[in-house]
Amino acid sequence: MMNILLEELPHQEQALAAILASFTGIDHAQADHNHYANPLIKGRYDDKANIDVKMETGTGKTYVYTRLMYELHQKYGLFKFVLVVPTPAIKEGARNFITSDYARQHFSQFYENTRMEFCTINAGDFKVKSGRKNFPAQLLSFTDASRRDSHTIQVLLINAQMLNSASM
Repeated sequence: MMNILLEELPHQEQALAAILASFTGIDHAQADHNHYANPLIKGRYDDKANIDVKMETGTGKTYVYTRLMYELHQKYGLFKFVLVVPTPAIKEGARNFITSDYARQHFSQFYENTRMEFCTINAGDFKVKSGRKNFPAQLLSFTDASRRDSHTIQVLLINAQMLNSASM
């Protein structure tokens, strides 16, 4: 059996540091975690910062965003992440990497006792049954997850084409 060892590369460390630097000054101790309970609140977060991370093909972005999820969980208590990738093939590659034994072993060196629960939404998961759209069990699992288990990161993986699909 072949063992795959992951190595931290300087450009990946620089990307991670640059992303984390954009969170400087955010007061996570004052975070209001109950605001999600009331969907009627409008405009409350209009002044909040958004971040969009883009990297070239072949630079190790899957490694960087996986490591970023662990870092944001450790530093800020963030525990739910939605990964939107361009194609089903990239979605499968991302899933294979993040759920692999070698990735788990590698990240456990830096983040002891932290694990990821991984949900993937696929084409057809929203099938219509008896005139009603099906709500996928994996999406329910992701949305129902709470921060009670402080050692678990919740990840939902979808591809961008699904967002434009009439079946969603």
